[in-house]
Amino acid sequence: MSSLTIPRFFFNTWFWFTLIAIVIAIHYFWGKTPPPPKPSKFFTKHKKTITKVGDIFLIFITLLLCLPWVSFPINTVLKAVSEHHQIGTRELRLICSIFLISMITCSGIAGGLVGLLSIFRSNLTKVKRIILLIISLLPLIFTIIDLSITSTENLWSFIKLGLIYSSTCWIINGPAIITGKHFFRVSWALLCKLRLASGDYLE
Repeated sequence: MSSLTIPRFFFNTWFWFTLIAIVIAIHYFWGKTPPPPKPSKFFTKHKKTITKVGDIFLIFITLLLCLPWVSFPINTVLKAVSEHHQIGTRELRLICSIFLISMITCSGIAGGLVGLLSIFRSNLTKVKRIILLIISLLPLIFTIIDLSITSTENLWSFIKLGLIYSSTCWIINGPAIITGKHFFRVSWALLCKLRLASGDYLE
């Protein structure tokens, strides 16, 4: 049975990042760059419909992932109120912390998915970039508020949570906010430089 045990390094994130980096390096120096993609006639003909369906799907996924995080603190508050007629300062701090943790998670997930909507993929005006900036700062804002009311014992756990979900937003929205170019366009340019793709980015 011990011979069938999966080595621990397979569960290490850095192992997979290193492996992917090695594969990309090998392809960069010895691989063959793929030909430019040909635009699909079906996609070109039904581009608007596909874009709308994609936006609806993203909104649905966002709601599906965020609703449990929104309903959980509400149920916690209702349960606390039903069990205790009077809620002390300690219980109130705990309820607020649970709510803020939910908001950190929810805003991080929603912020990344909202940035993928078609409205933010082209014609990135100053207003759109400011909106994305505000969305991307929400997990950090909720984290700071949570740190101000929670105990010092769990500070690092909350900081890590805030950094993880803030990075989710910034990976997707960062290119649009900083360069004015969408995540997909910047990613395509990077793939071309790594010789993993070629040709112009297809909207």
